[in-house]
Amino acid sequence: MAEVLLGVTGGIAAYKSIDVLRLLQRHGHGVSVVLTRTARRFVTPTTFAALSGRPVGLDLFAREQEPGYDHLDHARRADAMLVCPASASSLAAMAGGFGGDLLGTSFLAFEGPVVVAPAMNTRMWANPAVQDNVATLRRRGVHVIPPAEGLLADGDVGVGRLPEPEEVVARLEAVLAAGAPLRGRRVLVTAGGTQEPIDAVRFVGNRSSGRMGWALAEEARRRGAEVTVLAANVALPRAAGVAYVDTPTAAALEAEVAARLPGSDVLVMAAAVADYRPDEAHGGKLDKSASDALHLRLVRTADILTAAVRARRPGQVIVGFAAEHGPEGLARARAKRARKGVDLLVHNDVSEEGVGFGADDNRVTIIGPGDAEEALPRMTKGACAARILDALAPLLTAQPAGTARGEETSPLRR
Repeated sequence: MAEVLLGVTGGIAAYKSIDVLRLLQRHGHGVSVVLTRTARRFVTPTTFAALSGRPVGLDLFAREQEPGYDHLDHARRADAMLVCPASASSLAAMAGGFGGDLLGTSFLAFEGPVVVAPAMNTRMWANPAVQDNVATLRRRGVHVIPPAEGLLADGDVGVGRLPEPEEVVARLEAVLAAGAPLRGRRVLVTAGGTQEPIDAVRFVGNRSSGRMGWALAEEARRRGAEVTVLAANVALPRAAGVAYVDTPTAAALEAEVAARLPGSDVLVMAAAVADYRPDEAHGGKLDKSASDALHLRLVRTADILTAAVRARRPGQVIVGFAAEHGPEGLARARAKRARKGVDLLVHNDVSEEGVGFGADDNRVTIIGPGDAEEALPRMTKGACAARILDALAPLLTAQPAGTARGEETSPLRR
């Protein structure tokens, strides 16, 4: 399942994009649609909104007094972009880097695979300017589906027809498959911060927002993996195509990791698990007027990461995180990796302003595999997620996809 951004441009073949949308949905993909101004002369936004179940992107500045970032939102959400049909003017705009409308700016902001399906009169298609634009797009990595030959809407016969929707979808899915290095892999990600109850309303917790785990899950899904997130108190939007299980406490997280580890190829422990919990949680709400002080006895929670490493089977990859504070943190992270026995350990210094807990950016050092160590510059958590998955990918090459067996019993459960 992928998230597809479907761009529809002006031309009589625009009506076929409705069938392309339906086929994509039948194949399990989510589809968001952007219509150019000229496309609306052939098909209506209402049709696409009704069929996709989503708002249709129309204008670059659609809402007065609000910032217009729809092009960035579309680019962030999509795994692939399909322009079908692609008119001569849209090909020229993409090749020239023009961002005059919502589709053009979405194309410029999009970093994933782009597929275009041109459709136009045969003489227009043969024009050297059009062919130069197509060659430019191909040279830049855009996948061009050649138009078919036959009777055109204007009565001419020649090359220029939009291929049948089945062929368009098949070509798009071939591109998705080629760019899905984790296809067939099962990835388990923990995210957020556990909260250990003191009473019915209070808890011991931490400042993790879950953004890093969310980014890792979405990047793994983009790469074709079947992803499950164990979410510890994360108040972020949940992505289509990712399974989420709420695990609010360390005990709940421990149980789910134990249950799901045998069927996973990769475990990424990005959650900030509380090291301690109150020995006893009060069933109701403690009365603060009864005493000037609250005395708690804290006990250690389970070491989930160490237990997972001990329970791993051959071929599984385990990634840990170490949120440290201050200049000595990297040395502690190196020691933690050696002590835990994980394949990779991701260190981040949460003392730096604007990175780490609750922030959109991170600055991490990836320790491993082996003696490798890579200190990354400050970047978004999405970019960090991509680099972390790049680092673990070679560790999976020796283990065929699909070897994880959910029916096995994990030693964590014994």
